[in-house]
Parts: sequence; structure tokens; C-alpha cells
Amino acid sequence: MAKKPNAKGLGASKAAPEEEHGTQFAPEVKNVIKLTLAFTKAVGKNQQDKSDNLVVSPYNALAALSMVTKGADGTTREELAKALFGVKGKDLDKAADDYAALNNQVLAANKGQVQLTTANGVWTNQDFMTLKPAFADDLKKTFGAEISAEDFSDKATVAKINKWASDNTNGLIPSVLDKLEKDDAAILASALYFKGEWTHKFDKKLTEEKPFALDGNKINNTPTMHQDFGRRDDFTFNVGADYEAVALTYGEKNTKEGKQPTMRIVLVRPTDDKVSARDWLASQSNGTVPEWLDPYAFRTAEGSVELPRLDIKQNFDLIPAMKDMGVKEAFNEQGADFSKMAEKIGKELYIGKISHDTVFKTDEVGSEAAAVTVVGMVRATSIQMPPPRIDLKLDRSFAFALQDIKTGAVLFVGAVNKPNNDLKPAQNAVKTPKAAGRKLR
Repeated sequence: MAKKPNAKGLGASKAAPEEEHGTQFAPEVKNVIKLTLAFTKAVGKNQQDKSDNLVVSPYNALAALSMVTKGADGTTREELAKALFGVKGKDLDKAADDYAALNNQVLAANKGQVQLTTANGVWTNQDFMTLKPAFADDLKKTFGAEISAEDFSDKATVAKINKWASDNTNGLIPSVLDKLEKDDAAILASALYFKGEWTHKFDKKLTEEKPFALDGNKINNTPTMHQDFGRRDDFTFNVGADYEAVALTYGEKNTKEGKQPTMRIVLVRPTDDKVSARDWLASQSNGTVPEWLDPYAFRTAEGSVELPRLDIKQNFDLIPAMKDMGVKEAFNEQGADFSKMAEKIGKELYIGKISHDTVFKTDEVGSEAAAVTVVGMVRATSIQMPPPRIDLKLDRSFAFALQDIKTGAVLFVGAVNKPNNDLKPAQNAVKTPKAAGRKLR
């Protein structure tokens, strides 16, 4: 068993290597972490530009896909159940319900500390698509989904859906649809928005242009923040066989009011400078909870962090990744079975689109992030020890995960190779900088 955390949930002694990590997590949290890593690996594999960033929110995608699973039957249901939750089709509804309940728990745990919202919406083609009452009622009750029938031939419907996405991401994702086709039967969408201030903010005066090595050894300069930490539980670290990681928290800490940070970001740098964060992150998908995502395995420390400002926007087509994960029939015009979703045309429906938009920003004050996943249904024609020290310079590709502290659920995960648009070529620099300043004693 993993060692229990201290009263603050962080800063426990480092777990032994042979221990299973994440034993304290609920089954639905373990599934979210397992899916997050498998999903990220599959999306990265199908990303055309491997030199680009890879920032996704499988947590958000799971919301949209969970709504879709409620309407699936037969082989389509079995494939979705196995790929998303690792269960049989008969257990799919409970697994989806458990995820929805987890989301409510995460929202409640962060209320008043950070801004964290989720929203779900369903828009149907009023010309021929009628949801089954049981399906519609389930989505309203379980996911709080807004449901409406619309004229898909009217451009105003596209504008309405885009406004919904913008409103539910604080404008970070202003558009998710370009147009609707005559055979589009329904759009199911989920939105996630996060904004949190660091428990201890970075001093803007310490931000400097510093080298950042992209994969392939090309070096650019980018605005890089710096912060020194004394020993406290909102700065913790974990060192594995092939990585160094630190965790920074969001949310106020006020002992008198009983407030403790509610969200953390785990920043991971592979120790081998020849290994890209993308490849390292892909190697983490082995069906278990890795040590770097187990808060109990982190220790308090003193040290410093150098972190580039982040300003990342991405869009992904998730269908290739879902196919790699074993979902085939849902995209098959002739074989998909969504007979539990719609009246009369249930077996004529298939998934024709899954788009995934993400935004992740970080500066001296905190972080802001958003994700929207759109599914388009188409009609077929602790022990106290002397404080160690770790100084981590994130001056080359690195991985990160945004994680809820109380439940362990991971909301965003990514590999950063191009931190922002302010990258500038560094003069007389042609190779990866040495990992100066990284030390543990």
C-alpha cells in the first residue's frame, strides 16, 4: 500500500519503487488516468506534425463520448465500453454515470478556489432526428445536458453552437463548427474551462528571455518565469528512473480558514536530453497509474523552477485515435448501432466527426485552459526528513498534467515543444543546452 499523505494531502515520503501507485484513487479515477495516457498516445501517433505540441483533455473528450455511449447498442456499445472504460457493454451505463459523478465531485472540490466549469449540449436536426425520451432524460439528469431541436439548414444554428462553445470557455474557443450538412443528424458537445491562480505567484521582474531547445536541437529564446521555493507543501517533487518532476499548486492556502490548494500542475522533464517529452509521455501508457501522477509519491522540497510562459492552441480529429483504441463500428455507416439514441433512424446513425479543441495558457499569475469536444452524428445514406533540493529548468521539451488534488483526476495532459508564439531564434546556439542547475541533494 502507498504511504498515507500528511494532513495537507501532499508532502508524504517517497513511495517505494515496488509499490503500486494510485491505490488511494477511486476506480473511476484510475480509469480516467489510464484513458488519459492511452488516449494521448493514440492522438500523438496520429498527429501529422510530430514537432508540434501535444496538449489534450481526454477528461473532456470522455464527457462527450460518454453521452454518445448512452445511445449505443450491440457491437458498437461493446467497443465503446471496452475502449473508454475497460468494461463490458452491460456495465457501460454505470461506468458513464460514475464518470459524471466524479466530475461533480471535482467541481465541488474546487469551488471557491479556482474557476472550473463543465457544460454539455445536444442539438438535433429537427427535420428528421427525434431523440428517444429515455436517452434525452438520461443526458439531462446525468450530464446536465441542454437539448434542443434546430434547423440545420439555417446558418444561425452554427452560430448558436459556436456561441455556446465560446460562452462555456470564456471566449478561449470561439468556434467549433464551420457548417452543418443536410444529413447531419445531431451534434453532441462537451466544454471544460479552468482558470486558477498560483498559490504563490511568479514575480514578473524575474521573467527573462532564455533559451528553449526544441526537439531536433534547434534553440529559440522565449519568456521564461523563475521562482525560488523554500520548503513548503505547495512545492513538491518526485524523481523517477528517467525523469524529474515538480508539482505547483493553484488555490489559496489559509490555515485559519481551512483553505488548501485544490489543483496542481505536474511538470516533468525527461532526464535524457535526447528523449522528447512526446516519446516519453507515450511510454507511460501501460495500464497502470505512474508514480508521477500519484500525489502520495511526492515529497516537499526547496529549490527553484524555470517555466516558460505557455500559450498553446490546438485542434485534433479524434476518429483515427479512437479507431486505434479499438472503436470501429461507431464510424461504420453500415454497422453502427445507435438504436438507443433516436426514434426510427437509430440504426442509420454513425459518428462522422469527433473534433477536439484545446487551449492552455500559463503566466506569472496562473493558468487558464479550455477544451471542447464535438461529436457529430450523421445519418447514413508522512515522515519528516531534511529538505532535499531540486532545481528544474524546463528549457527543452517537457510534459505536464493538470490534476485535481482531492480525487487525482487528470484534466489536461501534454508535451510542450513550442511553448508560445514569442519564440525567437537564439544567436550562435545550435545544440541542446546542458542541464545546468538541475540537481538533487
